[in-house]
Amino acid sequence: MAEDLTTITWRSVEWIQSRPEGLNSNNVLDYFAESPFWDNQCNNAILKMQTQYNDLKDLNVDLRKMKGIEFQIVHEKAPVLWVIRKQNRLSEWSVSPIATFYILNNNIYQAPDLYSIIGTRILTSLYYLHIAFNTALQEVEFHPATGYTWKGANDPNASRKSKVQQDPIELIDFRNGADRAFGNVTRKMQQQLAQAITQTEEDNLSAINELNDSLMAGTPGEMSDSPSQPMATDQMGKRRKKSEDATGKKKKKKQTG
Repeated sequence: MAEDLTTITWRSVEWIQSRPEGLNSNNVLDYFAESPFWDNQCNNAILKMQTQYNDLKDLNVDLRKMKGIEFQIVHEKAPVLWVIRKQNRLSEWSVSPIATFYILNNNIYQAPDLYSIIGTRILTSLYYLHIAFNTALQEVEFHPATGYTWKGANDPNASRKSKVQQDPIELIDFRNGADRAFGNVTRKMQQQLAQAITQTEEDNLSAINELNDSLMAGTPGEMSDSPSQPMATDQMGKRRKKSEDATGKKKKKKQTG
């Protein structure tokens, strides 16, 4: 299992003190390369190794012409803040973000992902709801004659501002239960998404097969023309017979007249 680097804060006072110019946009990636967030197999490290002992280091080598993992400065407010993004370059104009890091006052942090942010905020909300319900439960008493009432409701001198002390073990159990619930919901959503994708692929394949079968049986035009021809012939024959009958009746009337 990969280590969660969002809980790490890295800083090198020795590195900063060894640079009289301090941390700036020209050496910030060198400073970042000393941290545990750095990937030694990235394109930045490969280029640095290839140009370390030749004159190519004086050229402006474009990382966009390479494919693979790279680090790029996407935002800066020197000398206080730099935002560095780890990304997978697919082509010269296409990248896939992997992680985001920021350097604030010489301290390097990894920014949490959206899932962690939403999960933490929901967990915090549920925790305080849990505390509120426990507090309300301890302030309620039951009597067969009066039912549920608040403690001290009939005593004006009683204090209702009692503070509940949360048990650390109970807090740990609550957090573990919430983590399991989030994990179960995430797995169910992933399964539903996989089932939806599979069903869509099956429907598309079925539609393609039906289309191929219809094309092999004949074109729609030919299929529609074949039954219409005998129907049209029958209708013309009936009209001709009616017209002949009407003509014959008129001739008979003239002869009798």
